[in-house]
This record gives sequence, C-alpha cells and structure tokens, in this order.
Amino acid sequence: MKIKILIALIVVTSIYGCKEDVKGPLVANDYIPPEVTDIKIENMPGGAKITYNIPENSEILYVMARFQPQDGTYREVKSSVYKNFIILDGFPDTREYPVYLYSVSRSEVRSPGIMTKINPLKPPIKSVFETLIVHATFGGVVVSFYNEYMNEYVLHTLVKNKEAVEGEEEWIEYDRLYTQSLERTYAVRGLESEQTDFAFYFSDKWKNNSDTLEVTLTPLYEIICDKSLWENAALSDDSHKSQFSDWDIIYLWDDKDKFFYQDPELYTVPNWITINLGKKYTFSRMRVNQLTHHDTWKFADGAPQIFEIWGTNTPSTDWEVWTLLGEFESIKPSGLPVGQFTEEDYAVNMAGEDFDFLPMSDSYQYIRFKTLKTWGNTQYVCFKELTLWGQADQETD
Repeated sequence: MKIKILIALIVVTSIYGCKEDVKGPLVANDYIPPEVTDIKIENMPGGAKITYNIPENSEILYVMARFQPQDGTYREVKSSVYKNFIILDGFPDTREYPVYLYSVSRSEVRSPGIMTKINPLKPPIKSVFETLIVHATFGGVVVSFYNEYMNEYVLHTLVKNKEAVEGEEEWIEYDRLYTQSLERTYAVRGLESEQTDFAFYFSDKWKNNSDTLEVTLTPLYEIICDKSLWENAALSDDSHKSQFSDWDIIYLWDDKDKFFYQDPELYTVPNWITINLGKKYTFSRMRVNQLTHHDTWKFADGAPQIFEIWGTNTPSTDWEVWTLLGEFESIKPSGLPVGQFTEEDYAVNMAGEDFDFLPMSDSYQYIRFKTLKTWGNTQYVCFKELTLWGQADQETD
C-alpha cells in the first residue's frame, strides 16, 4: 500500500511539475526606475559609445537605447546593469542622430527616458568602399579592398543588361561575395572578352549600402586548357606515386571528387610532379582545389600552401631546362589557425583558389608543380584538382 501511495504522489508531482513555464518580469511591481546620469558621448566610425552612471540601490535591470539610424527604421540596443556604457552601430552617415536612453526595471518598466545626441564618424562601409580597386583580368575582373574594421559585408557585382527593353532591369546582379576579411583580392570570372559595363557596391547587415562604383572594362580572352590531353609525365625524380590506387595523380585532372594523395613514406617536401598538357599554352591563371570532404584537409594536412609552377617544352630532370612561371601562396581568408574556419574559409575551400600568372610571351607543353610548403607542414602533398587557363599555341592546334 505504501508503495502505491508513493507512486501516486510521484505521478501527481510530475504532472504539476510539467506545467508550462510562463516567462515574465523578474519582479511584478510598478516601480519606475530613475534615469541614468552623467552621460558622455564618444563618437566612433558608424556609431558611438555612450557612458553613464547608474543610480545605486535601484532596481534597474538594464539600460536601453532607442534610435533611428535610417528613416522609418528604429532599433533598440540593451546593456546590462553591470556595465556603465552602451555601444551603438550601423549608422550610415555622419550627421547628428537623437538617441533615447531608458532605464528598465526588473518588472520591465521603463523610465521616462533621456534624449541625447551623437555624431558618428565616417561609417566603415564608406571607408571600405573608398579602398575598392577594380581591373580587368583573364575571363573577368579582379576586385581588391581593405576592410579596416573587419566588418561583415556583401560585395555585389552587377553588369549592365545591353539588351534590356522598357520595363526590364538595366543592371543584373552577376556575383556576390560575403566577406569579413581584413583585406581581400577576389576574381569574378566567366565573362566574355567584350567591353562590359560593371557596377560594384557593398551592403552590410544593417541594410546600409555604400556608393556604387561604375566602370567599363574588357575581360581578357582565355580558354580552359583541355584536360582530356593531360598525362603524367612521370620523370624519374618526380613525387607522383600515391599511397593507394584510388588516390592516383591522374585524379588531379578528372573534374570529379577523387583526389591525389602522395605516399607519405616515399617523399619529403619540397617535391614536385610533372604534367604533359598535350599541347603548348601561354598561361593566364590556374585553380587549385583542396580536399573538401572533411575539415581535416581544409587549409591543413598536405594541402599546398606555398608552391611554384615551372614550364618547359623539353622535359628533363635537369632544372636548367625549366622556366619559373610563378611562385604562389594559398591564402585562408580569415587568417585563423589550422582547424578553425569562418564561412568565408569554407566557401573558398569549396570553390578552389585562383592564381594569376604574370603576362608571358612563351608557350609551354609541360609544367612542374613544385610544393615548397604544405598547410600542415607535412612531408607529403594532397589536393583534389588542378585547372589551367590561357591561350593555345596555334602551332600545336
């Protein structure tokens, strides 16, 4: 009998204990909190820091600022009672803005409020726009900028619709880049070699837009090097043997999900591989794709970080017959240590990194990919895909 009574009590307790927890003020009363005092303003780029004194022995839970950074849009920012300041941001201009400060009690009762004024300094979105540089490159345009405050932006690339009729958009968004990097150089590709009107602007998370940079540029002509002609040249001093057959060097140019992974017991860095491209090209750029299927390989392990490309038409183990075409470095946008990533890092890893060659007059059929350093400081190299662009030598067509 005692056991049954105990079980019944537990059931009843559980039922009442499972009632929905209704959230509300910490304290229920009509106490109106006093205002903050001794308000001081420190204007900052795109915002301001407001410091104040909070009355002692009050029931203030937090301080709230209400302001209108854009016409028709109000924002509220709260700061704990354990701080004596509040930071406001997202202002698009340097004009004067009114800000209303409220003390809020534990019963969520506001004070009447105090109005103060701020004059934000130049907004960061204007500063980053002023650093924007654009120029034509092979297959598109290259944009570069300096993001001093490492704020989050989207860089929009638009092209003018040459065939737009009345009622259609004159400008078409062609590309958008999310970035939070300190500085970034980014290529927009896939464009024909013809005069094109471009427009570029930044937007931020507060729905502010920068000015728009309009330029007319002509992307340089290029073609993709035909990978169906590529072969492993397999010179005697190459580091082309893989750990397993499914990780063979030929998967570097198959445009699929397989990859090349050197046998870690056979090689040390620096090392190199040699590829016969099947015809001669003057090169404009290349793309290197790291492994993408797990964070272990992204900007880590055997992914090439610093490497060189060499060219020749008379393949040999004698480096005297080879011409250095460029030294390149893989850049992780965030600059974070190995194993830590931002969304921008993931996006670059998935898309691959493009590297431009300096203008060249000679054409080459054989290239050497020489790895000087890997991201994980390993003694072996692994990566997913290699792609080259340029212009084919007419003599070998």
